[in-house]
Amino acid sequence: MAQTNFFLGRNTTYFHLQYPLPNLKCVPVKASFDCKDITPFNCQLPYPEVLNGSGGTPNQKTERVANQIACYFFTNPDHKKAKAAYEAAVRFFNDQANSTGHQCVGAADEALSASHGPIWWRAIASLRITSWGIANGKVSWHKDDGLEKAVLGWIQWHQDLSALGEIEGGSQKWKVLLPGARWDGSPTLFPDPCPKVVAEDPPPGQPYPKDPMTDQVSNVIYQLIKTGSVSGVPWKLGKNFWILDPCALDRAGAPLVKSALENGLTFSAPAGPPKLHSQLLVDRYPGGHVAHYPCGMPEALKPSIWGWADYTTGCMSLSTDGDPQPPAFSGEKKETVVDSFVACPEAAG
Repeated sequence: MAQTNFFLGRNTTYFHLQYPLPNLKCVPVKASFDCKDITPFNCQLPYPEVLNGSGGTPNQKTERVANQIACYFFTNPDHKKAKAAYEAAVRFFNDQANSTGHQCVGAADEALSASHGPIWWRAIASLRITSWGIANGKVSWHKDDGLEKAVLGWIQWHQDLSALGEIEGGSQKWKVLLPGARWDGSPTLFPDPCPKVVAEDPPPGQPYPKDPMTDQVSNVIYQLIKTGSVSGVPWKLGKNFWILDPCALDRAGAPLVKSALENGLTFSAPAGPPKLHSQLLVDRYPGGHVAHYPCGMPEALKPSIWGWADYTTGCMSLSTDGDPQPPAFSGEKKETVVDSFVACPEAAG
């Protein structure tokens, strides 16, 4: 599985290095990269053999869709294969929107996975760029905006869901904490023990404070899309963070989104309320939020079911059973029920 992720990720980064915005035409790649397994930049994808598979996890299937669009429309134009790949890609996103739920592919629910967020964003950012190209005349023999609309709808849903988990104060301010699939299982509390004193809100421009529960790349992209520019991202990041680097596959989504924004691509679209495979309840208070799946996530691998964040102390938690319990947040509660394709009688009761 890890090798598949590597091959797909290398294909994605190689494509966008060689076919940059705004023209999506092959250009020489002169940059040097600090890993020993770099293959030649020859206007091709380095691992075309992974394009034809059908198995894998939801994140792998998403990036395979991205690779197929890049290959059949740009690196190796093939009208017949491109048409089939395009129709399959539109169906791939429409199925999530209409049948299975956000980030649920077939019977595998990978909703709100922090651990695999970087792979999802690498694939989605690639598709945002290529679908824009197809909709805006960068492919002379195929012009259609169906895929662009489907990808934008996915992004809008993801931003809306992330907003429900945004931490609005304390040392973890601006990050997104929500329970979801593919959780490591520990720790259940960070920091442990929770501070007993109020944590000051950090000023913008401080180094990113790492934690074991949220994903840095996903947090940065959430703020990048929300604010519309790198200057709106509230953290100071390493000098190489925004460089598209085939030796640093996990962070590739961020420079791709940055490039898209700088070239005028939008990341918002009219969309109805997001819908997941399993119902999610989020209660937000002035000083924190609590989120959980009242009927669990039966189709997800190793999910966390509960999550909460305290905006005053900077403490946060993920768990399968709600232990440790959240603080007794005060003030007005705003409850959001994220609808699901699987009925949840516990929530109704």
